[in-house]
Parts: sequence; structure tokens; C-alpha cells
Amino acid sequence: MGVLVVGGGITGLVAARALARDGVAVALVEAGQRLGGKVATERVDGFTIEHGPDSFLATRPAAVTLARELGLVDQLIGTRDPRAVYIRHRGELVPMPEGLGLVLPTKVVPFARTRLFSWPEKARMARDVVWPRMLDGQDVAVGAYLRRRLGDPLVDRLAGPLVGGVYGTPIDELSLDAVVPQLRTAERDHRSLLFAGLAEGRAMRRAMAARAAAHSGGPKPLGVFVSLRGGMDRLTDALAASAAASGAELRTGLAVRSLARDGAGAGARFADGSAARFDVVVLAAPAPVAAALLGDGLPAASRALAAIPHGTSILVTLAYSRAAVGRRLVGHGYLVPPSEGGPIAACTWTSEKWPDRTPDDAVLCRVFVRDEGAWTALPDEALVAAARADVERTLAITGEPRLVRVSRHEGSMPRYTVGHLGRVAAIEAAIAPWPAVVLTGASYRGVGLPDCVTQGLAAAEAVRRRLEPAGARVGDEAIARA
Repeated sequence: MGVLVVGGGITGLVAARALARDGVAVALVEAGQRLGGKVATERVDGFTIEHGPDSFLATRPAAVTLARELGLVDQLIGTRDPRAVYIRHRGELVPMPEGLGLVLPTKVVPFARTRLFSWPEKARMARDVVWPRMLDGQDVAVGAYLRRRLGDPLVDRLAGPLVGGVYGTPIDELSLDAVVPQLRTAERDHRSLLFAGLAEGRAMRRAMAARAAAHSGGPKPLGVFVSLRGGMDRLTDALAASAAASGAELRTGLAVRSLARDGAGAGARFADGSAARFDVVVLAAPAPVAAALLGDGLPAASRALAAIPHGTSILVTLAYSRAAVGRRLVGHGYLVPPSEGGPIAACTWTSEKWPDRTPDDAVLCRVFVRDEGAWTALPDEALVAAARADVERTLAITGEPRLVRVSRHEGSMPRYTVGHLGRVAAIEAAIAPWPAVVLTGASYRGVGLPDCVTQGLAAAEAVRRRLEPAGARVGDEAIARA
């Protein structure tokens, strides 16, 4: 028997590697033709193109720790200076205020001087300092909460594009407890969010000073966002190689068709007609896939899993000759609030953000399409036309692009809407009667790469606890299929 991991994204690979390193007989199957999930890198004509995430947060250490374990720490790279980001406001690119911590200002002067908000709008935000605490024990929408405390302009022009863009969900639908629980802590500890932001800023500056002192005479700290020299798939490729070297069996192009109870374990049937029994099955695939597999064995859990909404992520990558770009690019890109209209949510200037991603004579842009039905349903040609129109107008570009790519991740982006953590808790309770099933992945407790690493490790630990009573923890035999 042994353990089956369903899903070859980073969560599944982390779980499989951890179990194999602990002596557990583990097989991982991935329905697609490659491992790595949404992490996918293409190298062509001197360009490094990310079809999925281009970085991860270094402030959440799980991914950096994994890179260190895989011998990649010397391949980690930080973003280039200057790190300015712009917001489109009334058709103009306005610099985001310096010292913005998530959605709260951590410095007074840059926020007071910003052209993003009028003085009456800034005065409305300042009323936060006299508001009482507003949160009770119930989950609320991030947007609704911030509108009450700080006003509509901050949500529409800043918090919405920043937070909603990360999760591919309108901020007025996003769960505060699942997405930004630190706002609840901020209100509890400081009452005023503005006071909390300033306190956070002081703490951040002390931490940065300590890091700078620790690195005195050494390499410069990497910063908040980190990638890998050569592309993000260096991490997932090394992870898969380490899992295989540790004894995990990794198979691509093989889907699981059904799961059924089999004594204390689970029986799996595969798309190639084979079947096998396992002590534990780790479902590291998106919630809709898990819902389909649990429909017979755990119908209540299946229905709850199917109720977690998932959106579509679409990215258009465009490369231009640098000589064709009329605007001087200073910073990393721009965000487009929904109020500005159009299908484009953001544009990252990859060539300015990361070293060694493009030839010196080129500019590379990653253009994010807003996840709304009317836009995501468009064919690739229409999306490319919309992306080109936005970027070429904004950056005063003349001439044709040197390279065009469209990356679609259909139904891959979990939407953490209000009540999400309650739904996850209900799902976990619903699968408890079948201990042979472990759920993990971005659909549940975090969409970022470090979150997925953490969840993969937690899934492996859950498997160990379930195997130990039966003495099935150690196994170096191949997993047989009937």
C-alpha cells in the first residue's frame, strides 16, 4: 500500500518529498504533462517568460527555507531598484505612496503628499483615528470594512487593485479573516488602522535596520519579493528531482478517476484503467477536482468543496524593442483600478523588475487580464489586442511586439470570499470520518507559494500521524497497481 498524492503542483511535490524523505512509500500522480502546477517558465531568444508567478514573499520564510534545502539559496534574487509602482488615476500613472504596508500607510508625509487622493478624501481617511473598534466575531468583506473605516476612495484606488488583484476577486467579496486577518489584529491592538499602520512602519524600519547591520559588509538583503536566477521553475524542478531522489514515484499524464473506501484505506482508479489501494490519499489538487473524487465516498464534503468558487487567471506577455518605448520606465509597473474601465488589471515591467530576464535592448511586460466573465471569455487574439492597446498607449510604444504569449489558468484561482475559513472548517469536519483522505493546497489556507509549501508540509505531517498507529510509516517497496 503506501500513500498517493494527487496533484503535482508545489503543494503536492512538497508533501511527496517530505514523506519520501521520512521513509514512506509514496506515489504522486499529475493529470497534466508536467510538474510544477502554475509555476511554468519559458526561455526563448534571451527572454525568460513566467507563465505563472514570477516571485514569492521572502517575509514568509517557508519558500526561502525550501530553496536553501534544495541548494538554491545562492540562486535567489531580489527585485531591482527603484521599486516604484504606479496607480492609473484618471488616465494618468500616479506613484503609489511610499511606505504602504499592504493597504495601510506606514508613513505620514508620503501619504499626505500623494496625488491619488484629494484633501477632502484624505480628511475622510483621517477620521479613522476617532472611530471605535468595528469588528465583532463575524467574518466580513475586506472592502466593506475598509470603506467604513477609511472611505471609498482608498478602497477603489488602492486597496482594491492591490488586494483584489492578488486574489483575483473583487475586494468587496474577499474574506477579511482568510485574506488579511492582520487587520483584525490591528484594530484590536490599536483601535485605529492608521495608528496600527504607523506602528507597523516603525517596527519595519527597526527590523530593516537590524538586517542591514547584520549584513554589514556582506551581500545586500534581497527584499520583500524574491525569485530565482533563470526562472521560477528552477525551484519546482529541483523540488521534483529531490522528491524522486528520496524515493517518491512521480508520474505525469495520469489522472485519478475515482476514489472509494477500502477498509481503513482508499482505493483509486486511474484514467489508464489501473487501480491500487493506499493507506492514505493526499488530495493536493484544486477543490473542484477533490469534489469530483469524493462524490461517492463523502458526498457532503464533495458538495462543500464544489461550493468554493474558483476564477481564471489570464496573463498576456509582450516584448518590445527598448527603442520603441517612448516612456522612461522607472519602477516595476502599474495597477489599474476597476473604476478606470477596461479589461486590464495590471502591468508588470519584468525587464525593469528583475535582472537577466530580457536582452538589454528589450522591454518585457506581463499584462494581467481582469477576471470578469466578459473578458476571460474573449479569444486570445482579442486579449492580445486589448493588452497591446493598454500598454502601447500607456508607455508610448510604437511598432510591433517582438514576442507575444498568452497564459491561461482556467478555474485555477480560488476565491476566498466571506466565510471562507468557516467553509474550510466544515469541509475538514466532513472528511474526518474517512481518515484515509487528507486535503491540502491553495484552495484552502493561502494562495501564495510560501503558503503552499507550508500546507504541503502540514499535509505530510498529517499523513505521518495517520500511518504511525498502523505501523505503515516505513515502506521502501514500490506501490503496486492492479
